[in-house]
This record gives sequence, C-alpha cells and structure tokens, in this order.
Amino acid sequence: MNPCCKFKNVRRNIQKDTEELKSYGIQDIFVFCTRGELSKYRVPNLLDLYHQYGIITHHHPIPDGGTPNIASCCEIMEELAICLKNNRKTLIQMIFPIIASLLTYYLPYISPEQAIDSLRDLRGSGAIQTIKQYNYLHEFRDKLAAHLSSRDSLSRSVSR
Repeated sequence: MNPCCKFKNVRRNIQKDTEELKSYGIQDIFVFCTRGELSKYRVPNLLDLYHQYGIITHHHPIPDGGTPNIASCCEIMEELAICLKNNRKTLIQMIFPIIASLLTYYLPYISPEQAIDSLRDLRGSGAIQTIKQYNYLHEFRDKLAAHLSSRDSLSRSVSR
C-alpha cells in the first residue's frame, strides 16, 4: 500500500491509511522509499505521520529498482528479527529483494529462484524488476557469509 497513490482507480488517503494501520495494531513499519520518492508519491511527511501515530519507523532508503549493500541488509534483518522476537506487529512496505533475501536467509532450503517465483506468484512479474535485483538475490548468501565472517574476525581482533 502506497498512501496517496492511485491504485485500480482508487486514490489512497494518507490519514485514513495510517489510521487503518494503527487499527490493525501495527507497531513497527519498515520503509524503503527514499525522501525523493516520498515527495514524488506526494507523501513527504509520511515518516512524521507514522511517528505521530506512535508507529516506530525503520527507514532504510533504497532507490526504486535498487538493492541495499550487504551491511544495510544485515541491519534491516537484525531490526526485523528484534521486532519479530518481541512479537511486535510489523509491516514491511515491500521491496522485493529484501523480502526474497529474508526468505533465503530464514529458510535456507529455499533457492533464490524459488523465492523469486513465490514473490511473483503473489505480486506478479514486477516483483523482481531489474537485473541488479536478480543478481543481488543470487549472490546474497555468499555476500552475507563473507560479511558475517569479516565482521566476526574484526570483533575478535578488537577484543584482543
């Protein structure tokens, strides 16, 4: 749901949409739009509105069609894991490479192709839009392992 965007001839209303999220008990929301995209979608104050409604906002701007670097992806996954561990009602405003990465991270038996197919079954062919996103997902596990390994070796050398 993109507040204030037109979808199937229905214009979204930011106030009503936020009230509805609150009525569902949403406590945390992950937003991946850049500030420029929020302005483009005519909701430049969306993050402030969520805050006014007491919704904790995890803002990780990733340009449309882009992908996060692996360190940012790990930060997003760690924040999400804390929300889920604490049984917080959490909404992720979709960015498909993040969702697909989460699927392959938390369900290691799922291949990148299966994750892509699952998302496309749910949301259509636009779920993974660019070659960059496709490659990101296929390289995710290797990059994640390398990142975690380098982070672990750095923390061991600092603790000595």
